[in-house]
Amino acid sequence: MNFKRLLLAGATVTALGSATLITPARAVEAPATGSLPTEGKAADLTLAGGEPLVAPTAPQTPVAQAQAIEVNASGEFEQAPGWYLTVGAGAAWPSDVGFRTRNFDDNLNGDLQFGGGFSVDGGLGYDFGAIRAELTYSYTAASLNEISVSDFNPGASGIINKNDIFASAYWDIIPTGRWTPYIGGGLGYTNLSTPSFSVGGFRTGSSNRGLFGWQAKVGVSYAASYNFDVYAEGTYSGTEGFSTSNVRYDSYNDFGAKLGLRYRFGSRRVVVVEQPVPAPAPRPAPEVFTPQPAPQPVEPIRGLW
Repeated sequence: MNFKRLLLAGATVTALGSATLITPARAVEAPATGSLPTEGKAADLTLAGGEPLVAPTAPQTPVAQAQAIEVNASGEFEQAPGWYLTVGAGAAWPSDVGFRTRNFDDNLNGDLQFGGGFSVDGGLGYDFGAIRAELTYSYTAASLNEISVSDFNPGASGIINKNDIFASAYWDIIPTGRWTPYIGGGLGYTNLSTPSFSVGGFRTGSSNRGLFGWQAKVGVSYAASYNFDVYAEGTYSGTEGFSTSNVRYDSYNDFGAKLGLRYRFGSRRVVVVEQPVPAPAPRPAPEVFTPQPAPQPVEPIRGLW
């Protein structure tokens, strides 16, 4: 009898221990549908009906892209403003220069007649927009062909040389596409060298004088690129009259035509265009936790006694 009771007590203890091991202490409670979990990420949400709720993402920062442009908002071709170099070369045709001899027994009046010559120039300029300013050096040379005095025209030979330093200003008239007409002029210093010549037995000496000089120009330029443009222009320049020991000269004037090139130092104007980054694709919906029912407790074993 004691053995039977002892066996029944051992079986009861064994059954109760098995039930305790099988039953979890407390199942993790699943969040209610559409509610926030106490722990976890905000993006792991579900709406009523089981649809995923994607958390809003931060606004994307636009990507800046630099684009160098050469055309302005009105569709006109643009060129670099600021500093530039200019060089030009062409032909020159001096006008006749009147002269009067003096300090001789028989003084004469006449004209020096020149043939065609050439002219070159170069300098530094600054483009303010519609207005440009330049400081240039130019050299002009032409041949002396004849001397006209009263009723005879004796032949003559020699070279007249002119060196100029001008400060000039130009107005670039409204451009048409890549073409821009302009007008301008300048004032400065001229060094004029005249040859010696002989008339009626009188021999004059050569001269070299520093004089007040001026120039005027009209032309058109073509924008070959953002930094280069070429131009063609007509020129008209002159000096004041002057005297030597034996001759009084009238003012010197010449007409000219030049082709030239300008190089601009400025860099292309850069416009930053911001392009938004595409929004990322939504993340897949997280798996919804489904709680499992707790196992039923095991009934104690009966009928062992």
